[in-house]
Formats: sequence, C-alpha cells, structure tokens
Amino acid sequence: MKLQHTLTDAQALALMTLHPWAAHHGDRALSVAIDALLEAEQGRRGAPDAKTGAVPVAALLQGTLLKAEVDPSLHGDAQGWPLDAVVVDVRGMMGHNARLGFARGDALLRAVVEALREALPSATVVRLHADAFAALLGPTSGVTVDEADRGRVEAVLASRLAPFAGTGDDAARVETVVALLVLRVVQPAHWQVLGPLVWSELERALLLEKLGRADGLQRRRIELGAAIPGEPTASGEPTPRG
Repeated sequence: MKLQHTLTDAQALALMTLHPWAAHHGDRALSVAIDALLEAEQGRRGAPDAKTGAVPVAALLQGTLLKAEVDPSLHGDAQGWPLDAVVVDVRGMMGHNARLGFARGDALLRAVVEALREALPSATVVRLHADAFAALLGPTSGVTVDEADRGRVEAVLASRLAPFAGTGDDAARVETVVALLVLRVVQPAHWQVLGPLVWSELERALLLEKLGRADGLQRRRIELGAAIPGEPTASGEPTPRG
C-alpha cells in the first residue's frame, strides 16, 4: 500500500524552525528538511554518516551505541567497564578545505576513517566533531590498545592521506594528532550514563595530546560508587558549617 504524505501547516512550520537553512532550497525545502531530520535520527541510532562513513557522535551521547557493551553482572565489580580508544584529529582542516575544496576535504576525512578501520578492524569509528574521530574498542571487541599501536595507526594514516598532500609550490602536508586512551568506569549505573562520560574522556585525551601534556598511553579510572563527600545528613537537617 502506498502511503499518502500530507503535512499540516503547523508541522511544516515546526520542521522549518528546526532546519531554517532548508529554505534556501526553494520548493524542495520541506523535502530537504525531512531528509535532514531522518538522517539525524538514523545517525542517533548508529547509522554511519554519508560523508565520512563514521558513526555520528549523537549515537554515543544519546543513542544505543554502547548498549550491547554493558553487562552489569560483569562490570559491577572493581574491575569496571573497559573501553580502549585511539583518537585522531586532523590539524588545520579549514586550510585543507580551502586548498582542496569541500568535496575533496570530505574525501580526506573519509580516508581518516578508513585508516582507523584498517589499523583497528574490530573498532567502531565515531566522529567526535568536525575533523576528529575515535576508534572505540569496547569489551566485545576483545582488543586492547597499547603504545605500540600509535606507530601502526600513524603509518596507515600517512599512507591513506598522502594523496591529499600539496605538490610543487603548495607542498602542504596533512598532519594528524593521535591520542591513546584506556578507560575504566567502575559500577556504571546504566549504559546511557557511559556515553557522555566516554565522549568527555575522548575529548580530554585529545586535548592533552594537542597541548603536549599527555605521556603516551593515557589511563583513566572513573568511580561511580554513589559516594557523596562530606558528613552524611538526615533529611531536613541543615548541613553542618565548619
């Protein structure tokens, strides 16, 4: 049965309020806005984005990307829930887009994703932000990261990104920053808690690497034991002041 598609004026206004840029498409504005809405929801559920092939960060922050990775019977002890990751950021991506054009710039970013998949076939590659990606290795991957992985990942990146370097007078190199993270979250209450925690630790690992403050393999341990600092107080009692 073929469905009949009808939008009310209120629905159309709400849709264009969500995606006002779609108005530039004229008569196709509503159709373009609907496609954008569908793409965003599919990305939240873990579908790769069309430009890079990586999973959108919304799937990590709001979606079910980590749901299958959490088993309370295994991860409720002191060993915690494990995640290893390799994070890659492309330096000066705005300059590469200006030099190559946006279509070729998107191809460069896709090459980064392909490099991570080649170096770490068991990983799920997530697009953290515009030009940064993380290869996630959860407990079901059976793979851990160590310092030796840096050289292997950087070698594959160099090979994949070589076609995007400049030539002659425009001898621009495509440089990347690579951060390695080993994360353990003790007593995670729910899989939805993990997404924002993982995202923030990935971004922090990348920033420390950029600032030169990382010492090789970065290790993090987050305790979620529901402990509250300070003296316990009963309901209705004022907090003691020292």
